[in-house]
Amino acid sequence: MRLTFLAAALLLAAPAFAGPMRLKGGSKSENKLRRFVENDAKLKARLQDAVKREERFVAEARESDLRDAVSDTSLDDLHARLESTTGEKRKAILESMPGMKAYGGPACATLAACVEPDMAIEVSDSGDVPDTLRRMIRPWMTLQQERRSAIEVVTAEGEGDAALVVKLKGVDAPPLTLNVSPHLLGGFSVWFDEPEAAAAFYARERASVLKTTEP
Repeated sequence: MRLTFLAAALLLAAPAFAGPMRLKGGSKSENKLRRFVENDAKLKARLQDAVKREERFVAEARESDLRDAVSDTSLDDLHARLESTTGEKRKAILESMPGMKAYGGPACATLAACVEPDMAIEVSDSGDVPDTLRRMIRPWMTLQQERRSAIEVVTAEGEGDAALVVKLKGVDAPPLTLNVSPHLLGGFSVWFDEPEAAAAFYARERASVLKTTEP
C-alpha cells in the first residue's frame, strides 16, 4: 500500500503543544505556526486518520458503483494508475480530475493584497495538507496583526473531519473550524465551516481595518 510522505512523518514521535498557539503575525508567528502544524502530536493523529480514510476510500471505490462517475476513463485503470504511481506523477493524475486542481490564489502576506481568504482548497496529496492549513490560516493572522491583536490555534477535539480551531482574539465572533476531508477517489478537501459567514465577516473587518490605516 502506498505510504505517503505525511503518513511516514506521522510514524515519528511528536510533542503535543500545551494549550492554544497564540499568533500575532509576522515571521516569528509564521515559524511558530509551521512548527505547530508539522509537529503537534494531536494534529498529526487527526491527519493520519484522514490519510487512512482516504486510502480506504480509494480501495473501496474499486468495487463500488462510482464507475460511471468518471467519464471517458476506466475506474479500474484509474485506480491501477494511482496505486502504481507516487509523487508528482500521482499528483498530476489527481489534479487532472474535475475539482481537484489546487487553487492558486494569493498567499495573503499582507491585508491589502488579500481581498478574499481561501474558504476551501483541494489538494491531491497528503504531503500538501500541512502547507494548505497554514495558507488558509494566514489571512486571519494577517487581519489580526493589522488590528494589533492575535489568533489562537488549537487542534480540534472529538470525531469527524475537524482538524484545527482558530479563535480571533478581541473579536465578537465564533471560532473558525478548519476541516480536512478525504475524497472517495483520492485527495483531500481542506475547508472552513460556515464559509459564507466567515467570508462576509472577513470582508467587513478587512474594510474597517484598511479604512483606519488610510493615509
